[in-house]
Amino acid sequence: MNKDMQGRNQLLWGLIVIAVGVLFLIDFDMPPIGQLWRYWPFLVMIFGAVKLIPPTAPKHVVDGLCQIAFAGWFYASFEHLWGLTFNNSWPILVIIAGISMLVQPVVIKYTAKKEENQ
Repeated sequence: MNKDMQGRNQLLWGLIVIAVGVLFLIDFDMPPIGQLWRYWPFLVMIFGAVKLIPPTAPKHVVDGLCQIAFAGWFYASFEHLWGLTFNNSWPILVIIAGISMLVQPVVIKYTAKKEENQ
């Protein structure tokens, strides 16, 4: 992991800890812990978004989008949104992996060409 990503991760975790502290400070009505764990995919989505803002490498763009897609799939399957379950929707993960494998070299090649032209 390069220094830029380490700095981003530290910034993200710092913001999360601050948000949790503020919620406790304002006496936020905390739902039971058993209900909170179902929202962990949103943390994965946040980490994916951090890779996108601003993208430091083409690989980060693709990785961030794949993390967001995975977390969205997991949440939709867990909550049975649109009739999705883990049993009937696992091929979506295969599709996400395939798209990642196709898009990553294209994005890297496109950005390399763009940098050459500048």
